This record gives sequence, structure tokens and C-alpha cells, in this order.
Amino acid sequence: MIIDKDFYGDTVPYKLSELIKKVQTLFPDLYHSNSILKDVSIESCATIQKSNKQDLVFIENPKYIKYLENIKVGCIVIDPKHSTLVNNKNSFLICKMPRRVFAFCLGLISPGNHLPASKSKISRNATIKKGVILGNNVSIGKGVIIGENTVIGNGVIIDENSEVGSNCTINYAHIGKSSLIYPGARIGTTGFGFNFDDNGVYKFPHRGRVIIKNNVEVGANTTIDRGSLGDTIIDDNVMIDNLVHIAHNVCIGKGTIICGQSGIAGSTVIGENVILGAQVGIAGHLKIKSGVMLSARSGVTKDINKVGLMGGFPAVPIMQYRKQKATINRITKQYNKKKK
Repeated sequence: MIIDKDFYGDTVPYKLSELIKKVQTLFPDLYHSNSILKDVSIESCATIQKSNKQDLVFIENPKYIKYLENIKVGCIVIDPKHSTLVNNKNSFLICKMPRRVFAFCLGLISPGNHLPASKSKISRNATIKKGVILGNNVSIGKGVIIGENTVIGNGVIIDENSEVGSNCTINYAHIGKSSLIYPGARIGTTGFGFNFDDNGVYKFPHRGRVIIKNNVEVGANTTIDRGSLGDTIIDDNVMIDNLVHIAHNVCIGKGTIICGQSGIAGSTVIGENVILGAQVGIAGHLKIKSGVMLSARSGVTKDINKVGLMGGFPAVPIMQYRKQKATINRITKQYNKKKK
């Protein structure tokens, strides 16, 4: 994965053996063993799905073990309980709490303290209203309107004819053409990347972006977190209502509609033309098939692979949900009669 230099600066390469020594020194209780196929230079960090030959990746969630067979990367950080999966295709760093060790390595390879010096490019046809703060190396296209008191961070790109309302904050983002960001939106914020180790809580570094494509609407006071590794992506013609939360690395397909107060947890992939009713909650690392409809207050806890209307918590096909409700109502009535 390429970490965007415009936002995070250059990465710092480390020889794999050097990186492993640092882990052994700082995390002796977590380190287990290693298997170095080739002492390559580790240039970056990535998700296992989008990795290159000089990337460091990690596996903690069992869902991603299936990728082990067909990838070729610099090194894989893996838990001792999965050590039987170690093969001769890649180098391995075997340790407890792979996410903790990976987070440490990511902070070394990408310190993320970049301050771009280049000037911003603002179209003469753009309208920048009172109180707007623009960072360095910002690109604002023709016909763009930026509302009062909005803050545009370093390196942000806003393409032509898009409009950003008042009191917004946009960082680590590329916004496409003819999109509309309503007042108070927060785009490119750090995701809720906290985990626990023996010392308490530690933070997982975020080195991704938010990519909002063309003709997208983002409602008032909606928050879209940037990716931790890779990007959070909102595809063309997506309509997002007010007070929606979209977590890190979520991908939303074309034409999807998301109603108010819905929340989508990290790394979930939503297909095209999906409809989320109000206050829908979707757990992380799930896949929602194109064309699915979720009724208000649905709670999604597993992948949805069939098109249809879903409802309830956990979400099931709507007719099944209605039968469940009718059954509960009938049992409740019978109980109340007996009680009398």
C-alpha cells in the first residue's frame, strides 16, 4: 500500500531484521519467534488484501487467514496460535497481540508528522467565504463554494462545482465533482482505533484517506473517518443523511442511500443501491450485497448475501422478522391472560 506523501510525508524504510530486533527489545513478552525468507527492506505497511512485496502486514481476525495462500509480501505479523499456517512463501514475525506489534512498526515506518510547504491552488472561480481556514497544498477547483468558518486541512483536494457548508472540518480527503457537504460535517477524522495491551489502552495509527467521489451528498453533522490502512471510500451518487457515522475503511457503493443516525463500523463493504433506513447499525468487517434494503433500526451482525428487505436485531428477512414480532406479541398476551 502506498501511504499518501501529501498527507503523511515519506516513509522510513527498515530492514526486516532491524525491525524484528526492535520488536524483540521493546516487546520481549510478546515476541515469540520469526522466520525470515529474505531480509528485505520494509517500505510500507498495508492491509493483507492490498499489499505489495515490500509491505508489512498482520493477521489477527480469522476472516483474513484465507489470504495467506496467495500473497507475497515483505513480512506477515501473526499470532503463535496460527503458527501452523507459516509457509515458505513469506517471512513471518510470530508474536502475541499482532495488532499491537504492527501498530508499533507502522509508527516507525510512517511517523506521520508531515507539514507540506507548497502553496495551495485555489481556482479564481471558487468562492471562499468569511472565516475559512485553508491549510498548505490545498487544491480547490473552479466553481467550488466553501462556507463560513470551515477548516480545510493540508493537502485536501476539492474538485470543481462542489460545495462545502459552514463550520465543516475536512482533513486527509479528496472530494470529487459536484458533491455537497452540509454544515457541520467532519470528514477525515481519526477512526476509533483503540486497543488494549498489558499497559492499558494504545492507539492504532491512521495513515489512510477519505475518498468521496462525484455527485455525493453528506448530511449535516455527519462524520466520516479516514482509513487506518487504505481508504474510506464513498462512491458516486451516494446520499448520506444528517448525523450519520461512517467508520474507518468503510466502502460504500454507487447510489446507496443512508438515512439519519445510522452507524457503520470499520472495514464494512456496502454494495451499490443499498438503502439504510434511519438508525440502522452495521457491525464491522461485513459485506452487504448490492440492492439490499434495511428497515429502520435494523442491527446487522453478519454478511448479507441475498437481495431483499431486512429488519430487526439481528437483521433477518422482513417476513421472518414480522413473524417473530407476532409470535412474541401472542406469547405476551397469553402470559398476561394467565396472570389474571
